[in-house]
Amino acid sequence: MRDRFFYPLAFALAGAFVFMALQPYSERLPSGAVSGGGRNAEDVTISGVELNRFVVGELAGISMDIVATEGGEQVLRIDREATAAYEDPRIGPHLVLAEDVEYAMESRPIEVIVEARSIGEFPASRLEVNYFAKVDGESEWQGFDLTPEYQTFTLAFFAPKRGADIGYDYIGIRPVAPDKHRAMDVRSVRVRTVGEKGTPPVAPGSEILR
Repeated sequence: MRDRFFYPLAFALAGAFVFMALQPYSERLPSGAVSGGGRNAEDVTISGVELNRFVVGELAGISMDIVATEGGEQVLRIDREATAAYEDPRIGPHLVLAEDVEYAMESRPIEVIVEARSIGEFPASRLEVNYFAKVDGESEWQGFDLTPEYQTFTLAFFAPKRGADIGYDYIGIRPVAPDKHRAMDVRSVRVRTVGEKGTPPVAPGSEILR
């Protein structure tokens, strides 16, 4: 083949391969940290396709998938083996909160509202939620009883002030697995502020954790 035909054809084929690799018309699922991104960073809900922002973590024995219900709704299914023991929420299924959400939450009473249910052959009877800002500033794991029907569960916490090094906040969610393995579905996670920046309430019976 002569050069005047070969090179244009080679460039055209190379361009076609690049175009197919980029897949400009394919659906790109959300990923990465949860940001306000044009919405109110003081009240952010993660549901539907945005549940793809969950990170499974590095621990073996935990699986996490986005599944579609009979009605076409997308939910996050988490299955945890009893042997998958950990405390740091970043090791298991978690959301990463971007700097704008972290800044909106700092030094304020907040709520993490999880909509979840038990599911599967070995349904989880409990779930645990942890808001992790830093090692010395986390809610620790707080437990709630699950049912086969969706319910909302609220973790109340006073988010600490950011340190000198700006990092990320994390929301960890896991089913409790006393033996074998346990599964649960998460339909949505909402994190919101419920008070002004300042000193947390200290009245007796307050649900705000310090």
